[in-house]
Amino acid sequence: MLHVFRHEIRLIFREPRFWIPFIIPPVILAASQGIAVSRYGGQIMEGMEGYMMLLLGCLMAPMGAPLAADSFAGERERNSLELLQLSPISPAQLFWGKLLAVLPFPVAFSLLVQLAYWFAHPVVSTTEAVASIFGALSAVLITNAFSLILSLRVKTVRSAAHLSLFVVVPLLLLVQLGHEVFLQGLLVPAVVLVLSVVFCTIVAFLNSRKFVSL
Repeated sequence: MLHVFRHEIRLIFREPRFWIPFIIPPVILAASQGIAVSRYGGQIMEGMEGYMMLLLGCLMAPMGAPLAADSFAGERERNSLELLQLSPISPAQLFWGKLLAVLPFPVAFSLLVQLAYWFAHPVVSTTEAVASIFGALSAVLITNAFSLILSLRVKTVRSAAHLSLFVVVPLLLLVQLGHEVFLQGLLVPAVVLVLSVVFCTIVAFLNSRKFVSL
C-alpha cells in the first residue's frame, strides 16, 4: 500500500495541471475582496471575515476532484486498470494506496489558505477560525468520497471530473445559508466533521469491496 501511495504522489507532483485548480480559488476570492474594498471601502467586509474564511476553505474542497477522478477512471481510460489488478499488490492495498494519496492535497491546501487568511485578518475569532477549518475538512471528505464513487463507475476522467462538480452548488448554498449558525460555536462544526468522517469511511470501505470484486 505504501508503494502505491508513493507512486501516486510522484505522479501528482509530475503533473502541474493538477496544481492549477488549487491556486485559482484563493486568487479569485482575494481579487474580488480587494475590488469590493477598494470600491466600497473596508466597512463592506466588516463582520464577514469568518464567512470569507469558511467560503475559502470550502472552495478548495472540490479542487481535489480531478485527482480522485483520475485515480480509477484514469486507469480505466488508459487501459491499465486490469494490469494493476494483476500486479503482486493486492486490490485492497492498491485501492487504499490510491485513496490515501489523493486526500493530503485538498486537505493541505485548504488548511494553508485558511491559515493564511486568518493571519491576514486577525479580527477572525478563534472559534470562527476553528469552525471554518472543521467545515473545510468536512467539505474535503464529502467531495472526495463523491468523486471516488464516480471514479469507480464511469469510464473517463472527464466524465468523473465534470460530474464531481455537481457537489459544488449544494456545498456553496450550504455555506451561504448556514454560515451564521455554523460559525457561532464548535458543536455544530464538530458534529458535521464526525459525520463526514463516518460517511467517507463507509464510502471508502464499500468502494474498496467493489474495486476488489471488479
